[in-house]
Amino acid sequence: MKEFPPFRLDTINQCLWRREDGKGDERILLTPKAFAVLRYLVEHAGRLVTQDELLQAVWPETFVQPEILKYQIADIRKTLGDRPKNPLFIETLPRRGYQFKAAVGEWGITKPSASGSPDRARLVGRDCALGELRTCLQRTWGGQRQIVFITGEPGVGKTALVDEFQRQIAAEYPSIRAVRGQCVEGYGSVEAYYPVLDALGQLCRGSEGPRVVEILAARAPTWLVQFPALLKREHRQTLQQEILGATRDRMLREVREALDAFTSEAPILLVFEDLQWADPSTVGLISALARQRMAGKLLLVLTKRPVDMVVPEHPLKILKQDLLAHHLCKEITLAPLSRADVAEYLGTKSLGDSPPEGVAELIHRQSAGNPLFMIAVLDHMTGRGLMSHVNGRWRLTGSLEEISSEVPETLRQIIEAQIDRLTTAEQRALEVASVMGPLFSATALAAVMKVNAEPLEELLQRLSRRPRIVRPAASRWPQSFEFANTLYREIFYRRQTPTRRAFLHRRVAEWAEAHLESSNDVAYYLADHFEQGADWLRAVKYLQLAAATAAQRLAREEAVAILRHALETVSNLSDAERAISEAEILETLTAIYDASGEIGNSEQRFVTN
Repeated sequence: MKEFPPFRLDTINQCLWRREDGKGDERILLTPKAFAVLRYLVEHAGRLVTQDELLQAVWPETFVQPEILKYQIADIRKTLGDRPKNPLFIETLPRRGYQFKAAVGEWGITKPSASGSPDRARLVGRDCALGELRTCLQRTWGGQRQIVFITGEPGVGKTALVDEFQRQIAAEYPSIRAVRGQCVEGYGSVEAYYPVLDALGQLCRGSEGPRVVEILAARAPTWLVQFPALLKREHRQTLQQEILGATRDRMLREVREALDAFTSEAPILLVFEDLQWADPSTVGLISALARQRMAGKLLLVLTKRPVDMVVPEHPLKILKQDLLAHHLCKEITLAPLSRADVAEYLGTKSLGDSPPEGVAELIHRQSAGNPLFMIAVLDHMTGRGLMSHVNGRWRLTGSLEEISSEVPETLRQIIEAQIDRLTTAEQRALEVASVMGPLFSATALAAVMKVNAEPLEELLQRLSRRPRIVRPAASRWPQSFEFANTLYREIFYRRQTPTRRAFLHRRVAEWAEAHLESSNDVAYYLADHFEQGADWLRAVKYLQLAAATAAQRLAREEAVAILRHALETVSNLSDAERAISEAEILETLTAIYDASGEIGNSEQRFVTN
């Protein structure tokens, strides 16, 4: 890592770390292009980097307007807290380029001390789980592929555990590549291989992207063709010819071979989050990876809620039981925090000072040991002035009985109380963002709200500094943010009337249809928003496109499921539109069943169902 205090440039995880006295390390995310610009400047610190040189390094073989650098530099300066007129880090040399003027050194790669940093100590009650993950990592180093399920109820800290584990290994083992794929409720739960493609896309856009593309081209062309933006038109056409007649088994074999090639160069930590929303093809890939007999330095970590809470007959439940029975995976179940854990958390935030007597017990009782609930209770108490945190110490402003009667009984009520303390502008922005999805860009949000992008971006940046609700997100979209927890997004979404939600869904879909690069790649997203917005004709159109994409990925089960749903959706169309769309859908279904050998009266089967 490169260090320019108080920052460290983490080239493995493509982020910044900022050290603050008494607070530990804070992880800061940048957009991929902003990170690439900063990295190039840091690696060439102390000399002039011309605009042409920087454009060629970050946008090779791509024509972009030179003005784009101004926006990227401004974004980086805002992150660093730098000032153009009196810069500490990036100096603009008019009409020539930029110079990184801060002293840059190599950050020492040493194991953390036993005491740990104050920031690490905030993840309380999870030492055993972290130890199990580290044991799995050691086995991975030895060539034993590891599959680990991290299971727990919403808010119990699954993502926080993975974040801390990833932070630790980034500091101790910089050669390990870490990448994450996110399953998404709705369109993401249907799209074939959604989290896998999400993770591979991050690898392709990372610092070693050209090497990743080279391996995919050689080992997994059926996967590389899923990223048309990475290919020249001639190469894409060649690949499409090459994979004609490919099968689902071939796709699974290719991605296994590609992962083997990646891990032969360096171990990989691959994380799939919220696996309860996973599509059947992704579940099939996990099964194939777990049963692979060849050695491999892959640690696959899978976070999920208990699937019975979501889909009782989810194929993941059967898979996990089978893998556990054959000792092909490990499961870490996160339990609620104990009263001692809550007291430790409060003491950590007070720089070691013990919290007032009875407070830890009260918060533990109110939160039932759920970390998200615990933090929400604490925020509620401080926000209402029931307790204060001054000069690193907690102070009560009333009796415990009064505080207990003031704290709402449910997490939803506490979150509602937090939301009520936001300004009207902040509430409105996050309500619209909740319609867009778990991840959204400031640019898109401004367009949907029809407001100026700059003040909206500043509003989101302010909110992200209080990262209970939203935080910056690593995404190919500039200035992206995400909800810190799905519960916050759900509550913002439900606060709106069905009529307003439908109106906003249509706006989101119309913006995406006009601005996103490939309608085929985002067909699931568009279909979902048009359907939620009651634009049935366009919903059916994009459901058919989504089914075609699933078929291209040889995911017959997903393609059939999408087309079944499309058949249900056409009932909302006029008679003339329904007749045309229904015929097209049934024709496609017939082709899928005939191609798979299930020849029969498939039209009749679907019409009568």
